[in-house]
Amino acid sequence: MNGDPLNFDFAFPSGTKTLGLRHARLFTALHAPGPVVLFVHGGFHGAWSWAPYMRLFAAHKISTASIDLRGHGGLPQDSGFLQDGVDALSEDVCEAAAALGGDVVLAGHSLGALVAMAAAREMCPRALAMLAPAPPANIPKLHALPPFADNAPVAPPPEARARRWLLQGLDANADIAPYLARLCAESPALLNDRYCERIVVDPTWVAGPRLCMSGERDASPLTDSRESAAVAALFGADIVTLPDAGHCFMLEATWRHSAERLRAWLDAHNLTAAY
Repeated sequence: MNGDPLNFDFAFPSGTKTLGLRHARLFTALHAPGPVVLFVHGGFHGAWSWAPYMRLFAAHKISTASIDLRGHGGLPQDSGFLQDGVDALSEDVCEAAAALGGDVVLAGHSLGALVAMAAAREMCPRALAMLAPAPPANIPKLHALPPFADNAPVAPPPEARARRWLLQGLDANADIAPYLARLCAESPALLNDRYCERIVVDPTWVAGPRLCMSGERDASPLTDSRESAAVAALFGADIVTLPDAGHCFMLEATWRHSAERLRAWLDAHNLTAAY
């Protein structure tokens, strides 16, 4: 691999509109009637992490949206941020889905996938794509981690840890400074919801198609591709394993391959056009 072909270009597609929600922010790139793919970012990230996928989908006239969950993507982290866990963030997703109207396909990454699973209870998505998902409490975690202190936001990972835990599929010589600069501090409540196994979900909340996609190189105390396989089994989901990809595969050199696999799955289930 020769570095990152994206050059970490986080520009949204031309014509993207921004909508302020109560606590969150929604970016929409709507192109045709039919379902809208709503991307939900993971911990420490923001809507910006979906810009490459949104540009590729826009080229195929597929409607997408991405959300800055409360306290992320440059949104203020107010006094309540320390207590904002999965349930609070799932409210943001439900509000975004209501603002979009019509059928919404949820596509969540990492902790965003867990938030999407929780949101499905209230919003009944047309389909659910779980990308490198943080597993719910239904699935025992593989790595024991102590709870995070709840009196301060959790700092984003430094470069060495980001490469080892998040970007395992990226060339070691790639400059990730622009990526690191966009990461934000995280709510300890959100992290502890996952690592203290507080969130139980019900797969029947999603009546439509389900997908679980993971990177072959995704293995760290934070997440593990084996947990993705367990999530897929729980939901009866289609499984896609990406060779040479790490946890944040939408930002690695093989990002286009993962985006095309997601697009192919959406096409196969008639989720990219009016039906």
